[in-house]
Amino acid sequence: MTVSGSRRRPLVLRLSLTAAIAVTVAGSSVAFASPAVSAPMPVRTAAAPAFTAGLCEGTEYTPSEQMLDISGIRLDHFNDGNIVPMYGTTDRGTSAAVDAPVCGVRDVDGIAKSEWMYCTDFDLDPCAGVDENGLPVDKHNDEMGATVPSSGNPDLSADDLAVISWLLQNPAKLDGVVSGNGSEDARSARQTLVWCVSDYDNPLMADFKSLCDRNIGDDERARIVEIMNVTQTLDLVRKTPATGTLKAGETAVFTLNTNMYRKPINVQSSAGTELTVCGDNAKAMLSANQLTVDGRGDAPTAVDLCLTAADGGDYSVTASVIPDSVENLHWNTAGAQCQVFASFDTVRPALMNASASVGYAAAPTTTPATTTPATTTPATTTPATPVVPIVPIVPIVPIVPIVPIVPVVPVVPGAPVPSQPVATPAAPAPSAPKQATGPRPVAIDGGAAEQNSGRNVAVAVTGLGLVGMAAAGAVALRRKRS
Repeated sequence: MTVSGSRRRPLVLRLSLTAAIAVTVAGSSVAFASPAVSAPMPVRTAAAPAFTAGLCEGTEYTPSEQMLDISGIRLDHFNDGNIVPMYGTTDRGTSAAVDAPVCGVRDVDGIAKSEWMYCTDFDLDPCAGVDENGLPVDKHNDEMGATVPSSGNPDLSADDLAVISWLLQNPAKLDGVVSGNGSEDARSARQTLVWCVSDYDNPLMADFKSLCDRNIGDDERARIVEIMNVTQTLDLVRKTPATGTLKAGETAVFTLNTNMYRKPINVQSSAGTELTVCGDNAKAMLSANQLTVDGRGDAPTAVDLCLTAADGGDYSVTASVIPDSVENLHWNTAGAQCQVFASFDTVRPALMNASASVGYAAAPTTTPATTTPATTTPATTTPATPVVPIVPIVPIVPIVPIVPIVPVVPVVPGAPVPSQPVATPAAPAPSAPKQATGPRPVAIDGGAAEQNSGRNVAVAVTGLGLVGMAAAGAVALRRKRS
């Protein structure tokens, strides 16, 4: 929220605060009983040196350095175990009159804790102002003593204490505004609700009774008293599966049983998981990590919570909450004419815890699969009749042995013819036929040549006739026509 000089807030809250501040500034003659015996002072081992206190939760303006300076008499009060008032919820108050609630700081086990203090006396002075010397003063700028611990407000009944204690530990609504410590509006709503309990019958609250009846009437107060008086329970068990592990991606169901109604319960699951409210749980709402269950009385309500994990491992769900108790409040006052403040003790309460777990089986380690090609039986096909290429028949020119031409010598009568030996030509050795490589030969006289081929080719000379031409004295070859 942006802080400005003219902050806007619901009208009813402005009216209630304005009335309270006016009463505080004007004073009152209403008698005030002394608070009960103060709570025991904490035992300190060493005094703290001067320091600048931290801000209370949700402070929406910058307090002055003087307000936050814990030194001098204020440091003495702090070291004595008392709470030191510092500033009001808004910056509209004067040094002597501050807007309730008031931010104060006290020592808790050696740690300076700043906490909001809520007024439980509508018509008394907060006594939380600071003079120029840093001393606490009342509305008349009269210096006051220390704001010391108290056992409570003696004007309140046991039921009143129980309801106020619950209001300071839990969110409630005032005409739609959610109470709390986180903003001025939230604190104003909480302060008004507290006054509705502590000062409902105060004549100065007469104009606000209808406001109180709408938001925290008799029935709501009775419901809160029931809550504060029951034995508070918080239990978490695994429902599905009751035993064994799950596979990654499956959903585990846990059941939370509690009777702490309308109180935020912190619910968390292990990293890497998603947690939701599941099943028939109309009375339960999960917002971020805050689970709120509606109901009343001592009997617990079962709420199913579903968890899903994507990977293997052990996963858990935890639930934690600070149980409501009047002992969780810190009370203090500065004197008879001063307000009795109640603040939530942010340190003392012990958490209630519950948890349950479930295991998820690790996904099997995957190795790259070796792809074995599928064995397919080839279809039986009738082999095609091979096509025998038509090789052109290249005729083989037969090798004709050269027959020597023996000239016929005419016989001349009367002359002796000498005896001449006739030479017999040697038969040539057979040779493998040479494969034809050229084009089909053409006969000299235009006829076609003939060729036979095979593994053993024999050259046959056919159609050849030997004609002796005695007159010509020569041998000629004649080719037979094919």
